[in-house]
Amino acid sequence: MSDNAGNEPPWLDRVRHGDFSAMPEAFTWEDSAAFAHLLHYDVSVALGLGELALWANERADEAAMTGSWRATAIELWLCTFYEHRRYRHFGFEPAGADHELIAHLWQQLRSQLQTIGDDERTTILAQIAASATKMR
Repeated sequence: MSDNAGNEPPWLDRVRHGDFSAMPEAFTWEDSAAFAHLLHYDVSVALGLGELALWANERADEAAMTGSWRATAIELWLCTFYEHRRYRHFGFEPAGADHELIAHLWQQLRSQLQTIGDDERTTILAQIAASATKMR
């Protein structure tokens, strides 16, 4: 479930069913939280990435140094999820360079989701369904 359950953006249900063209080009922090939370912590283990915190922190550190996120679409989605969890624990939204890095993450993720193949779409939809049962 998202941090703003009951206030989901209208495009989110289409995304939940695999229509990634519904994602807005720009995002609000609240809308991206609802999107990010379609996945759960356990997805990183299911994909063989290990503990999400360790893996996502490595991706974020690399992105901070290079300005680009290096990952598949579902991995970028997990990074988005983890950034939301991180900032929820901080108690504030990202600002400045951190906000810009996350905005770049969103753009890169959105772009990759527009061109994924059927196998990756199937994997993502299966993980969304599995995550939904864990968050009830």
